[in-house]
Amino acid sequence: YNAAYSNCIFKNKLDSYKNNGELENNNGCSDFKNSYLITEGNEQKICKAVILFFKDLNEHKEDTYKDPTNENTAYKDNGCKYLFYWLYTYELNHSSKTIENTLKVYNDLYTRYNQNHEGLNKLKKYIDEMDVHTSTKLVNLTNLYNELDKFFTENENKNENVPCTDYSFNNYLSYVDECRSGYDNDFCNELKNFRKKYNFFIQKVIKCQGKKDLLPPVESIDAVDMTIIPFSLISVTSLILPILYKFTAFGPWIRRLIKKNENKLEYINEETNQSLNTYETRDDISNMQNYNIAYNSS
Repeated sequence: YNAAYSNCIFKNKLDSYKNNGELENNNGCSDFKNSYLITEGNEQKICKAVILFFKDLNEHKEDTYKDPTNENTAYKDNGCKYLFYWLYTYELNHSSKTIENTLKVYNDLYTRYNQNHEGLNKLKKYIDEMDVHTSTKLVNLTNLYNELDKFFTENENKNENVPCTDYSFNNYLSYVDECRSGYDNDFCNELKNFRKKYNFFIQKVIKCQGKKDLLPPVESIDAVDMTIIPFSLISVTSLILPILYKFTAFGPWIRRLIKKNENKLEYINEETNQSLNTYETRDDISNMQNYNIAYNSS
């Protein structure tokens, strides 16, 4: 789902290809029709943009290490994913805007690219990842980043005397609920990344007035977790303590501590016994004096 926060790079390319791009041959696009797309002659423009975009992804090389044989798979992966989002968001007509319909258009255009423009099916492993589940999550995450970008643009230059634009947590919270009830770790991790970016922006960047709540964490600690943790600690401690006592310096130390406490207890007991004996002796003397007084008086 990394394509979600790099979408502006790919969007600019696709828009440019659609409006200004030129294909060396128009094979595959001249007869391209699809009822799911926005009409008025857009089909050929969309086809041209997608073919040029696939060519760009296919030919792109990683230049970080100046190695022409080292392909940047992240660029291709993210590009293929964003292409789906671009078709779904900007090019499908409203009545046909479903994940399933977008996948049909997407796969049709990829087939045309391979058949007519020597694509050699090199992007297949990225295309095959675009199922309904992945595509849905991608759309949700990309929309989140678009909302954040809009919020940032509206508020980044405002000073302390200008109110901030409101930001709704509703979409984020609904996706957090999905994450907690599902098993898509990649999706959950991307939500965590999004939360970090948003909270950093709120805490460190904007200065405008208004309510600046932070996004809550993706993880949740429920009552079961709170119960399990103490019992786990007790179990681990009961296993570790005998080992520490027998094989480490912890054993002699605890024995000295116990012996020291025993000596203290013996001393306290002796003091207590002496006090009691003194009290009893004094009591006996007092009783004897009383007895003598009584005897003499009689």
